[in-house]
Amino acid sequence: MSNKLLSAIRKTKRHFIVKRFKRRLSNKDFTLITQNCVGGVMYSTLGLEFLSPTINMFIEDENFVKLVENLEYYMSVPATAKQDRYVDPIDNSIVYPKIQIDDIELCCLHYKDCNDAIAAWERRRKRVNLENVFVIANTWNMHDNSRLIERITKTKYKTVIFTDGNYPFKECIKLKGDFWTKDKRGIIRPNLTDYDKYTGYKYYEEQFDFVDWLNQK
Repeated sequence: MSNKLLSAIRKTKRHFIVKRFKRRLSNKDFTLITQNCVGGVMYSTLGLEFLSPTINMFIEDENFVKLVENLEYYMSVPATAKQDRYVDPIDNSIVYPKIQIDDIELCCLHYKDCNDAIAAWERRRKRVNLENVFVIANTWNMHDNSRLIERITKTKYKTVIFTDGNYPFKECIKLKGDFWTKDKRGIIRPNLTDYDKYTGYKYYEEQFDFVDWLNQK
């Protein structure tokens, strides 16, 4: 079978997968607070407006935990510039701006500079629905710190935490499959938002029923 035909088959599969997700979704005014880019991808897949400022960025360690623990406060504080060009110390090909919300920093991977990131954050934080918040974290952006992981589980929000390890928390979803690896920065590969080339699903979609989760079933 040619690559062109395979691509057409995957595209058709994806069309019907997304259509089913949208048909099943009943909760449509939710705010996703996410530690990496999965939130923006979920909104885009479902065809919904971004009711969250944590889009196109990642938030490390205690910065993310504090954001979730004190979400109402941090949503009330204007963002400020921290560094226009932060060079990753492990992989210097990765350069991005950082902004601050009071005492926490946000790594704005897919923004050109601090002004761009601040404008997006300020625009989207005004849309947050504090009555309908869902949290998605992962253990690799918390560098497998059990103390931080446990703190996330104790917040008042409905939460899932993707992990490649073993943790005694009901919120943790251990990645299924034996193909997962970590890059030199300690980030899981493939990305959770990448497509499984055989099924038409994104990897995070295969790990849990995110529509049921958003519908609070």
